[in-house]
Amino acid sequence: MSTARLLLRRWQALVLLLGVLASANASVFSNADTFARPILLVLAPGHGPGWRCGHLILLLGAAALWAHMQRAQIQGGAFMAFAASLPLDARRRRRADLAVLLLADSPLLLMVAGALASEGARGGGPAHLLLLAALVPLALAAQVGVLERRPAAAAGLAAACALLAAAFGTRLAPAANLLVCAAAALALRRAPWPQPPALARLRLPAPAWPGRLLRAVAGRHAALLQVSFSILLRERRDETLAKALGAGMLFALALGLAAVFEHDRRAIAAAWVVQGLTALHLSGLFRGLQMAHLASAIYTGALPLGPNWWRRFDLAAVLAFSLPFLAAPALLAWWEGAGPARAAAGLVSYAALLGVLRAPQLASERHAVVLSAIAAGSWMAATIACLY
Repeated sequence: MSTARLLLRRWQALVLLLGVLASANASVFSNADTFARPILLVLAPGHGPGWRCGHLILLLGAAALWAHMQRAQIQGGAFMAFAASLPLDARRRRRADLAVLLLADSPLLLMVAGALASEGARGGGPAHLLLLAALVPLALAAQVGVLERRPAAAAGLAAACALLAAAFGTRLAPAANLLVCAAAALALRRAPWPQPPALARLRLPAPAWPGRLLRAVAGRHAALLQVSFSILLRERRDETLAKALGAGMLFALALGLAAVFEHDRRAIAAAWVVQGLTALHLSGLFRGLQMAHLASAIYTGALPLGPNWWRRFDLAAVLAFSLPFLAAPALLAWWEGAGPARAAAGLVSYAALLGVLRAPQLASERHAVVLSAIAAGSWMAATIACLY
């Protein structure tokens, strides 16, 4: 059930993205080309093997992160504590994970389908189509490596990307693409290799300085505020990392739009739009915090704390985490000529929007994306009308 709810939210976000990117005056293949542009860049002829290998690794890293941030839902959540006692071998467990992964990856598979359709409409050769098709088993292999905690799988995936990049544009490209595709499919089908226990238990120690800094800043409220930060950075660190990388990608989009607009006044509006999209993207952190607090309510209800005591601390934690990502587009708007006063006003406005979006994110699980998008769109239009 948790996987189905998460998939529903992912599809809501995907439909919203398609609505933003689609053009009514363009053909279906042109819209598919726009939607699948990150994947189709692999086929761009003006780049060398090093760039192409790096881009392939980046795509596989994004797919691995997609699985990493929803690891609990893909692996069955609390039910797996019971399923671990069943007489199932590692191969069957992997097949179950692959079945759920294919369902969870359906938005990503739609991008691959769009890339295949666009390249096929342009008359792309079989080598290009095989390269795009090989991304599917390679991405699944990267995701299985994340779910099974196999860091050694990164070496094989990097070697596959290097082979694909080196063979691109040569007569060996179809054979190399087919070889990589078949090897990745066979690796997914076979039983998992046993890995060394020391490598399986590998963990990075958590630094102590953030706790000391929090106590110095928050004073007597540090313990309660630390609960919210611990949920963000420990219990739900996968989702938090995904949000951070998504916000970074949005800022990269703002930089790209500023270059496309040749750094005129439209670049300022683009920075403010990206700032609003960043606030909308990061507002999803409120849901994870709320779920964690409700799960521990049986224990915290016995403590001398008021009802819904976590609201202001969750808001402070999300604002503190989001401030650098909201400040980056504000600095870009300042650099493009908005001036310090308007850039600061935009930062304050979108910080307030982040707090406002907590309500639609928690009001309805089924319609959280739609309600938050409507609220953020209205707020962005009002902010740009006042500041532009």
